[in-house]
Amino acid sequence: MSDTSSNYFDFEEWSALAISDPEKFEQLRQEKISCLIEEAELDRQNRLRGLQWSVDRIRDQHINSSMGACLALSKLMWKTFSELSKQLEAYDKTKRSDTRQCQNQAEIIPLTDKLKA
Repeated sequence: MSDTSSNYFDFEEWSALAISDPEKFEQLRQEKISCLIEEAELDRQNRLRGLQWSVDRIRDQHINSSMGACLALSKLMWKTFSELSKQLEAYDKTKRSDTRQCQNQAEIIPLTDKLKA
């Protein structure tokens, strides 16, 4: 593989390797993934390793069907996205509730009273 930078990816080259030498392709794929995880912030690396483990298990389950693996991974992605969306909504509701509580605790002095004094 003619990688000139850590972010370079040539689909045609990887595709040809997957066809001509699947074992080498898999070895390089795992190395590339490991390098990317190692480049991530330390507090995210365990989460990324766990996510990659899940992805690999899904691929293992669909070893004879690339489309099946793709659909299962897409389902995992949308499930995760939905969970994140729910967490964001809950956080937003909490923040709005906190803001209302702070507003209710403040004494509001009408501006017209200040002008008359």
